[in-house]
Amino acid sequence: MRIEAITRRKIVVELSAEDMDSLDITYEALDYSSVETRRVIWILLSQVREITGCDIDPSGQLLIDAMPRPTGGCILFFTIRGGCAEPFGACAAERVMRKQDQLLIAFEFESVDALLDCAAAYARTPRGETNRLLAYSELYSDQLKYRLLACPAQDLAAVKQFFSEYALCCGEDSFAADHTREYWKKLGEGQIFELLGGGKEPPRQTAAIFFAPGNVYSRLQA
Repeated sequence: MRIEAITRRKIVVELSAEDMDSLDITYEALDYSSVETRRVIWILLSQVREITGCDIDPSGQLLIDAMPRPTGGCILFFTIRGGCAEPFGACAAERVMRKQDQLLIAFEFESVDALLDCAAAYARTPRGETNRLLAYSELYSDQLKYRLLACPAQDLAAVKQFFSEYALCCGEDSFAADHTREYWKKLGEGQIFELLGGGKEPPRQTAAIFFAPGNVYSRLQA
């Protein structure tokens, strides 16, 4: 089990397949309306309190995002919703659990240079290491900035460590992915980052990247 306090309002709990077995629950069975799921949530919040000192009131306005881990288990994002006088004080009961099929971490690149530097580093990574990083990705642009929605292949920590040198991690839950998909321009998906790092490095006087079948760097905007 891995517990991380992102802010006083958001806690991330990563559970391995073994953790799920010990809690006697599966990802498919997670449902806040069930007694078993609520039992697991109380146990996890007790662990959060013990490790981080954050006393989350499960009877308050708590939003839970649940996503499966690629190698089994799941990741839970606990977010205290607005409307409380104190971040971890008691609120009127309002609890929501949302599940999504795929974990997507949003990484934002300040420039095309940062994106291409990261892609080049990805291309130099041994094949065994790249297989541990990305199972799937989506690339978006907003003027001169770029966002990569990355689905970890295995190790969430390794993915965050690799990309943090080149980009800002701006979200690990459905909010960041949904916002990016709605307001940013999609450039490609699938094994797109592998394609970006797989060819020769293009000129850098670019404001946008254009994609065409068979040649990721088919044309650059002047």
